[in-house]
Amino acid sequence: MKELIYLRKLLEEHELTFQQIIQMLEWTPKKRKLYKRILSSWEDEGEIYLKRNGKYTLPEKAGLIKGEISISRGNFGFLDVVGESSVFIPGHYLNTAMDGDTVLVRILKNNGNSEKSREGEVYKVVKRAREIIVGIYEHNMSFGFVRPRTSGRDIYIPKKKIKGAKTGDLVAVKIYFWGDSEKKPEGEVISILGNPENTEALISALLINQGIQGKFPNEVIKEVDRIEENFSEELDKRKDLRHLDIITIDGADAKDLDDAVYVEKNDTGFKLIVSIADVSYYVKSGSELDKEALKRGNSIYMVDRVIPMLPRKLSNNLCSLNPHEDKLTFTVEIDYDNNGKVIKNDFYKSIIKSRHRMTYSDVNSIIDGNEELMEKYSDIYEMLKNMLSLSKIIRNIKKRRGSIDFELPEIKVILDENKLVKDIELRSRGEAERIIEDFMVAANEVVAEKLFWEEIPAVYRVHEDPDKAKIAVLNDSLIKFGYYLKNLDDLHPGKFQAIIEKTTGLPEGYLIHKLILRSMQRARYANKNLGHFGLASKYYLHFTSPIRRYSDLVVHRMLGKSITEFMKDREKSYYLENFDTVSSIISKTERVADKLEEDSVKIKLIEYMQDKIGNIYIARLSGMSKNKVFMELENHIEVVYNVLISKDDFIYDEENYKITDTVTGTSYTMGNTIKVIVTGASYQKMEIEVIPYKEKINEIKEQ
Repeated sequence: MKELIYLRKLLEEHELTFQQIIQMLEWTPKKRKLYKRILSSWEDEGEIYLKRNGKYTLPEKAGLIKGEISISRGNFGFLDVVGESSVFIPGHYLNTAMDGDTVLVRILKNNGNSEKSREGEVYKVVKRAREIIVGIYEHNMSFGFVRPRTSGRDIYIPKKKIKGAKTGDLVAVKIYFWGDSEKKPEGEVISILGNPENTEALISALLINQGIQGKFPNEVIKEVDRIEENFSEELDKRKDLRHLDIITIDGADAKDLDDAVYVEKNDTGFKLIVSIADVSYYVKSGSELDKEALKRGNSIYMVDRVIPMLPRKLSNNLCSLNPHEDKLTFTVEIDYDNNGKVIKNDFYKSIIKSRHRMTYSDVNSIIDGNEELMEKYSDIYEMLKNMLSLSKIIRNIKKRRGSIDFELPEIKVILDENKLVKDIELRSRGEAERIIEDFMVAANEVVAEKLFWEEIPAVYRVHEDPDKAKIAVLNDSLIKFGYYLKNLDDLHPGKFQAIIEKTTGLPEGYLIHKLILRSMQRARYANKNLGHFGLASKYYLHFTSPIRRYSDLVVHRMLGKSITEFMKDREKSYYLENFDTVSSIISKTERVADKLEEDSVKIKLIEYMQDKIGNIYIARLSGMSKNKVFMELENHIEVVYNVLISKDDFIYDEENYKITDTVTGTSYTMGNTIKVIVTGASYQKMEIEVIPYKEKINEIKEQ
């Protein structure tokens, strides 16, 4: 690995022949065949590139970009590039790439400021994302083929590899030939999952398609079984906080309680104590449990199940800060003056006993004056008032520095005991949710600042400045609502927050907030502190959820080292290199988890809408792309209008973001409302389809 890093540095300056590389890396000339294989493997991995003139260079110097490709159901793709705008890949340039593959892409066009500002073709697949694909089987005489549920080319199934699958079955296929310019990929059916209209099977298929298993390996379970539940020997090594009225505040259905909080008001200001489950005590670096946690990267919260990062004995029991139980924690203690300025902070291992397992709902009710709950929790009522006061002070400081605060209620799908949709709720933040958010951000920031200035390696949570091309696209949308971001060369989060505040509570506010969110770079993990644009924070990482995020577990270990031992330069170098790899792994697992969670909710929303086909709703236009108009119903369920279905009734103008009724001349643009009728709810397309209802509503004349 060190040799590859050194070689890449050399290739930044010069192209090198094979012989020059041998000399530069001080390789023994006798082992030429071995070194040829090493260079060939690095070339296969997309780390170096061999030119026709026989010289090696970096792929990026040869016009190639390495990244992970996302392929849509429309059979086109985007290459995600860290810190840069995405690269659009038309379907005819995908070659053999499948969704999620790591590829090298050659840039063909650079179109300036547009959502498809760069266009390219897949030059080579560097790494396959998976070898098992889920799709719908179709039989054809003596053979069959599978249409992937996500995207990509059909997979040919020879007769001997069909394994009893019938047309229409949802199946898992193992691919053994990935295809070429003339032949389709080829594979064998390894599992028949059942009816593609069964939502439980579909959600299981999402996980299988990503290679994710809920069950832990036997060696991990054996290791967990050996963990001692008695930690009496730890008591003398830790600060005892069991006398404090420390509490947890979480959702009513949460079982993995990571964090507990305590606030006291004093003459000089406030003392905030944030105690986090000490997972690092149980999960040792390099153990089988640790390796599996890194592989998973994070817990996944599907609509109907949880795939935990750690076995439930740890996540729901030993580590979870359940009430009235002694628990091992890692504590951040912050002293504030009355204006919210940090006076001092401290970091230490501790033991706590949570007084109450509070819910967001109950705390919000107490804040709203619910007398019954105020009486029930009278022992902590004063502390809750102090928490609210401190939270508002911290929040105002964040606001003054320009932190972006989105007001985006989330859809929560309520299932019954048979996992059928019982109800759809909108989950919005109350004061209780904001209190915990403010305290967790505060703890994350002080830990990040400490590790940064002490030069202790860590995994940081970074959020880079927005891409200018995306902001130009955002401006095209904002200007239709009367807003505009000035001076794109000097973007500050406060500029975005100003628009959010102006539009909060307006009919189009939710849409504008979503547009701004989509224009942001995706937050990721890195071994360097690059700041957090959205939070307007110089130092940021994740410390507060080690039960469900591997990044936080790593940070706990490093913070523990910082307060107990001196770290040598050689050790720092090791961790820096290791954390680069860790950051890459967990950034990807987070992306995968987010998509899985989103898709599982979408499947249940489709189920919910299937008996509502023919119903009429009011929808708000939220986006347009490729002959499709995206809208949201009043409960924020996204629906899609395929313009080609009723092109004689409506004229579609993608450039100006509007559709026009051909009979009345009425135009509808983003943010306008229109009556629609539900025409379909498709698991295959993963869409709820509508067409405009011809009775007019909220008539908008074009200005």
